[in-house]
Amino acid sequence: MTQPPGSPKLPDIPGLPAQKPGRSSFRFRPWMVAMGVLLLIAAAGFLYYQFAPLDAPIPAEAGKAYVELEQGTTEQGFPRLGRADAPVVVEEFSSYACPHCRDFHHEIFPTLLDEIAAGQVQFVVIPIAHIGMGAKTAAQGALCAGEQGRYWTMHDVLYDWQKRFVAMTFNKRRIVKGAENLGLDRDQFDQCMDSSTPDKVIKTARQEFDQRRVSGTPTFFINGQRVQDYQEFDTLGTLADQLRTTSP
Repeated sequence: MTQPPGSPKLPDIPGLPAQKPGRSSFRFRPWMVAMGVLLLIAAAGFLYYQFAPLDAPIPAEAGKAYVELEQGTTEQGFPRLGRADAPVVVEEFSSYACPHCRDFHHEIFPTLLDEIAAGQVQFVVIPIAHIGMGAKTAAQGALCAGEQGRYWTMHDVLYDWQKRFVAMTFNKRRIVKGAENLGLDRDQFDQCMDSSTPDKVIKTARQEFDQRRVSGTPTFFINGQRVQDYQEFDTLGTLADQLRTTSP
């Protein structure tokens, strides 16, 4: 420790080397440089993520598959596609940051639409916000789009973005820009995003997740019975067979 001229000598501490007058005990270490560089990189990444211009493209086909289908919500506020009195209820615990959820949405979900249109199936999304980076912001955005009747369109958009933008997908500014590009009322959307309305639905979804002992996404229930492997539904035929065996 460097001491000012005329100051009394500090006592030596037993077990530690004696301090030499006029010399500092601080030693520069190479790892300090590495740590500083990492902190600068992290700070730059954070600033870019928060403030860089963000694209929010809307795929041309987003939402078109659902135009003729009944849309609504369950008593818990979960988005529903299909008639509320449809005899078969398919529930999906899903996260917009979940790659397997995206795979199901693109590859298998379209095969359910004929059954939904026929009034045989209602499909319910239980939005899980604690699995995957940005999942909560994405779920909030989809639910707030739902307040203006565009949940399922935003649903398509978010899964498209997951593959397009990967880790940088679900920035709030991108979600808001996407809402604008969908033609949603910006003030109403902002008010919803800043309110507790979507969070109440998300909280209820987490309670369902815990109560049913779900461990990951996607997880499916058909008429209350857990489906162990969603890939069993790789064709409409196998799905129809499963629906018949679980129908009341």
